[in-house]
Order: sequence, then structure tokens, then C-alpha cells
Amino acid sequence: MTRVVVIGAGITGLAAAHRLLELAPDLDVCCLEASGRPGGLLESERTEEGYLIEHGPDAILTSKPAALALARRVGLEDRIVRTRPENRGAFVVRGGRLVRVPVGCQVVAPMDLGALWRSPVLTRGAKLRASLEPFLPRGAAREDESLGSFVRRRFGAEVLERLSQPMAGGIYGAPPDRLSLRSTMPRFLDLEREARSVTLGLRAQARREGTEDEAGARYGLFISFDEGVEVLPRALAGRLGERLRLHAPVRALAREGEAWRVALEVETLEAEGVIVALPAPRTAALVRAHLPASAGQLEAVRHGSAATVTLAYARAEVRHPLGASGFVVPAVENSVLLAATWASEKWPGRAPPDRVLIRVFLGGNDRDDVALHGEEELVVAARRGLRELMGIEAPPRLVRLDRYLGNMPRYELGHGTRIDQVEAEVARVPGLELAGNVYRGVGIPDSIASGERAAEAMLSQLSGTSRGVSGLGKGVSTEGIA
Repeated sequence: MTRVVVIGAGITGLAAAHRLLELAPDLDVCCLEASGRPGGLLESERTEEGYLIEHGPDAILTSKPAALALARRVGLEDRIVRTRPENRGAFVVRGGRLVRVPVGCQVVAPMDLGALWRSPVLTRGAKLRASLEPFLPRGAAREDESLGSFVRRRFGAEVLERLSQPMAGGIYGAPPDRLSLRSTMPRFLDLEREARSVTLGLRAQARREGTEDEAGARYGLFISFDEGVEVLPRALAGRLGERLRLHAPVRALAREGEAWRVALEVETLEAEGVIVALPAPRTAALVRAHLPASAGQLEAVRHGSAATVTLAYARAEVRHPLGASGFVVPAVENSVLLAATWASEKWPGRAPPDRVLIRVFLGGNDRDDVALHGEEELVVAARRGLRELMGIEAPPRLVRLDRYLGNMPRYELGHGTRIDQVEAEVARVPGLELAGNVYRGVGIPDSIASGERAAEAMLSQLSGTSRGVSGLGKGVSTEGIA
């Protein structure tokens, strides 16, 4: 029987293994995970007090269909929850206080200029500069541009530093002048090329999609599950059953004749196909003998670090009226805080009715050292930020700390070319596919799509169908506010 080994049981590897079995139920599939649990960064905790705490991503973007489609195929549709409609929107810090993000801001571009004029986020001069965008000529044709250059060119420097940078920083954790717009949010480059004006292009797009009244707001596009995002990897792991092996780190990968040899600690598996769904540094180390150029390219991708502190309070202890999903902090505010999610306001069922659950993000944007600070120092910094911005003086009823060390791939300028080169080399090696969030998208839907593309490409190889390029495929990363 033909065997395919999937290395890694994060959401990408689980999606790849599941897709193999969906399309080829008789295939011998083995999914290997070095740790003691599947799901990778997707981890949810329900406490005895009734809090639901996310230790990784807390949302799935539905405008990219892979995750929602997979959830429906595995029978999870009745467990889907959506963001609270009454609390959609977010705040941004300006001069040490919280100001609501103007309606219609889509990370790179403010679509509703009227809302922008009514907002105190920008100075009058910056509002005037942004309002000129519909009258600007189309920029010179270019394949890629940094987010910073694009926003500064189309909307002005203050829109960049007060709106685009903090919103993009909450997603990608990278400085805007190094962030590749083509690899992260290519639709804005395309809108300028096709419609000349980004603002006018967004409005026309909203009219075509029937979302004009929503003024471009994207908060309603996010979903999770009743017991958190880990519901999805748990369901996939359940479907794999004994095909999923935990505590099974792969030591080496060799090719002998037409077969791959996957070396574990105490045994070696033979397989006709291997899908590597690991973080970039571990992938590079494992495939170096077979993909020397790709290993170097993957090692060259910068990865950021951050930390989160989750805190719970009695509702009476929170002076701020809330009414949104949280806030983001511009780098120009010189704060160690990157953002905060008001989890109990954003999602139903995340805290008891008389409690508020807040998750504070610290670091990011080249402040990777922050994630290495001591636990007490991080908790103190998070509490200080909430005291200054939200007037919370009381000690928290609950504290959780999570660190993400080198877990956040940064799609800097040249990323697309780098991945093109990886794809070309992978396509020349039979029986091998790569998948993960380092290639064509950092979000949960992108990771799932990457795993499923790798599975489909692998089956095409095994059936003798022309492969073309590798299964890394074309995609783009998540957009949204942290």
C-alpha cells in the first residue's frame, strides 16, 4: 500500500493529512508530531471559573474559505461562533488615550473619508492629505512595494504611523517599511493599478459585493468555535485516529531509490511521499540535503517574537465602557504594548457575565527581546498599560502568560521571490512537498490551504499526473485587526 508521511501536526499538517484521506481513503497516511499534543499554536483552555483562554490565534477569517469549508466538512458548523455585532470595531492609542478607529479603515486604506474627518485620530492636515487620495494619479507600475511606502505615497505619513502601522503590526509584527505589500495584502496594489484610486476602488468593490452600508468594516468576517479555535485541530486529530502519532520527532529524512526513509528515534518509516509541515528553521534543517537552496531561503526569513498576558477582572473594576474588540498601539507611542483583545467583548462565552477577559500583546515590531522579559515584568507592564489606558486599578482575578519565540514569520520585501525559488526547487524533487505559514500566508485559513494544496500536489505526483510547480501554491495572508 502506498504510504505518505506528514511531518508536523500543527493545523497545516493536520489539514494535509486529512485532505489526503478525503481524496484517497485507502492511502496509508501517517502524521508525526514531536510534541505531546496536536494543533501547534492553536490551543484553547476552559478554566473552572468559566473563562475560555486562547493561547494562540483567537480568530479565523472567513473571506478566505479554506478554514470555514474544512470546519463544515468535519461537522463543526453548529459549533461556530461569530464576533459580537454590538462590539465590532476597535480603538487606537493617541497621546496616551483610546480613540475609536474610524469606520471603514482596512489596515492600509481608510475607505470612509467622512468618518476619518470626524475622528480625532489624525490632525487636520493629515486628514486633508488623506482626502486627496482619490485625486492622485496612479503610481508607477511595480511588482511589489513596502506597506510603509505605499501608505505614505497614497495617504500620507500620519495615516501610516497612526492607523496602518499599528493595525498591520497587530497582524504581522513587522515594521511597515520592510513589510511586503504583495506578499501580505496584494489587493491594495491591484486596486491602485485597476482603479487608479484605492479609495474609489474600495468603494466600487463594496458596491459590487453589496457591503456599501458596512463602510468597509471587516469585523463580521471573523469566526471561532464555542470552545475556542482548538476545536478544529481536535476534530481533525479525532478523524486521523491512530494515523496521528505524538511524541514522534523526526531525526532525519533520506531518499533511497524511489522511496523516502523517515528516521524516528527508534524506527525508520518508508514512504513514497513526504509532506513537511514544520516551522521554517526546522524544515530547513530537515530538507537541507535534498533542497540546499531552499534551506538557505527558509533560514533567511526573519521571524518575530512576542508575548501575551491574559487578565480577568470584575466588570465593575473596568472603568472604560468597552464596546469594541480591543485596541492597537502605534509604535510612535513608545509603549511596550502592541495591542489588546477584549476577548469577553469580542466573542460570546469567553467569560462569566460579570467578568471581563483581556489579552494584552507585548513586543513585536523589532522588539523581540520583550518576549524574553521575566514573567513578573511582563505582567506588570500589561497591568500598567491597562491602568493608564482603561483605568483598571484592581489586581487581576486571573493571569496567564504565553511567549511566542521566533514563531511569527515576517513577509518582508522580496518574500514572494524567495518563495518562488523554493517552489521551483521543490518541484524538482519527487515525492516531497512543503507546507506551512512561512510560504504564502500567515493566518489559519492560509495554513490550512497550504496543507491541502500540498496534499493534492502529492496525490497528483503519486498518480502520475503532471506536477507543474510544487504544492506551495499561490495565496495571501490574513488581514484584520488584532
